[in-house]
Amino acid sequence: MEIKPKTIEEKQVASITYTGPVEDMGELIGELTGWLVSKGLKITEPPFVVYYTSPMDVPPEKMEYDVGIPFHGKAQDEGRIRIRIMPQHHVLFVVHKGPYQEIEAAYGMMMEHIMKESKEMIGAPREIYLNNPMEVPENELITELQFPIVPESIMGEITSNIEFYDISELQETFKVFKIGQVKNNNAKTYLEILEPYRPALKNLEDFSHVMIFWWADKFDNDKYRTALRTKPPYAMDRLIGVFATRAEYRPNPIAVTTCRVMSVHENDGIVEISSVDAFDGTPIIDLKPYVASFDRIKEPKLPNWLSFLWPEWKGEY
Repeated sequence: MEIKPKTIEEKQVASITYTGPVEDMGELIGELTGWLVSKGLKITEPPFVVYYTSPMDVPPEKMEYDVGIPFHGKAQDEGRIRIRIMPQHHVLFVVHKGPYQEIEAAYGMMMEHIMKESKEMIGAPREIYLNNPMEVPENELITELQFPIVPESIMGEITSNIEFYDISELQETFKVFKIGQVKNNNAKTYLEILEPYRPALKNLEDFSHVMIFWWADKFDNDKYRTALRTKPPYAMDRLIGVFATRAEYRPNPIAVTTCRVMSVHENDGIVEISSVDAFDGTPIIDLKPYVASFDRIKEPKLPNWLSFLWPEWKGEY
């Protein structure tokens, strides 16, 4: 198996969001196919599944995934079937031949490659089923595995994807202090808090999650502070205001990530967390506990072109 990059072009997709065993996938694909045919819509590509949870982490009945089929034509949401847009973006892909149950090796190879090459993932992995298990034997099944990523050349291309503006009159300035840094060590991620701020960690372990405010220091310069519109890597065919993105380049390069708290060692200034989308050594400027009554929104609205990169709701188990 060979891992390769490619660009996924924008496509319209009919989909069902589902929680339950992956074995139910076949029925869901059948339901979508039947619905598209009944509406006289043209199926343009094979069905796929986007996985938001891993069978290694949750029991079968708690698996969360979307089943989708690309199509041409005009359609509207109906029942549990939703019409979404998959925007243009980059992926790494590998083709697996054989039973679906043996695709774990492809996942392992892909994850090892991403970690070794320091790739940044921008969405959940998906499987594209290139032939039908009803028509070929198991050992001839062909499945394409795709991982949405920021491409290797993005730092070189990034300027061409950004609109810079003249902000000649600077506004008020404020002083921000570094309170610690992100550390990745031995497959673990933790926050290393500077000694003067360690007393502030008291009782943080009482919360399950923490909101980490970090400084995107790689974009901390006058040029990127004037970046106000961009074509983000998860929707490269759209020009979007940076306040409508999570881009690290912005007037003030502040980023925020909510993470599970694994342990807190106040005296040593160490907070072990599940993971964080920041580099080793990234400066931390604040921590706030995640409080559901303040921070959770019951029915958030997302643009449909974000539909197949992140789930609308991701449970923690």
